[in-house]
Amino acid sequence: KDEVKTKVDKLYEEAEQATEKLDGAKEKQQKLQKQISALQDNVARGQEELNELRDGLGSMASAQYRTGGIDPSVALFLSSDPDDFLDKASAMDQLSAQQVESLKKVQEKQRSLAQQRAEASAKLKDLADTRAELAKKKKEVQSKLGSAQKLLNSLTAQEKAALAT
Repeated sequence: KDEVKTKVDKLYEEAEQATEKLDGAKEKQQKLQKQISALQDNVARGQEELNELRDGLGSMASAQYRTGGIDPSVALFLSSDPDDFLDKASAMDQLSAQQVESLKKVQEKQRSLAQQRAEASAKLKDLADTRAELAKKKKEVQSKLGSAQKLLNSLTAQEKAALAT
C-alpha cells in the first residue's frame, strides 16, 4: 500500500511537471503566432508598396515609349519647335533619374520582403516544432495520469479507504 502510494504520488508529481512544461509550450506557441501574424501583415503591406512602385515604373516606361525611340539629335532636327523639344528632353532626363531611383526602391523593397518572408518561414517552422512538443507533453501527462489511475484501481476498496485517510 505504501509502495503504491509512493508510486502514485511520484506519478502525479511528474504529471504536474509535464503540465507546467505544456503550459510553457502553449505560451510560446501563442507568442510565435502573434509574431507570425505581424510579419505576414508587414509582408502584405510591403507587397502593396512594391506593386505601387512597379506601377509607377510601368507608367514612366510607357511615357518613354510613346515619345519614341528616335535618336535625340534626329528628333531635335525634325522638331518644329526646338525649344519645346529641349524642354521635353530635359523632362525625360529627369524622368530617367526618377526611374533609377524607383528601381533602387523596388530592389530594396524586394530584398526586405524576401528577408521578412524567410523570417516568417523560420517562425512557422518553430511553431510547428512547438506544436509537436505540445502534443508530446500532453501525451506524457495523459500517460502518467493513466498509470497512476491503474495503480489506484489495483487497490482493494479497503486499501483505497486506508489510503484516503
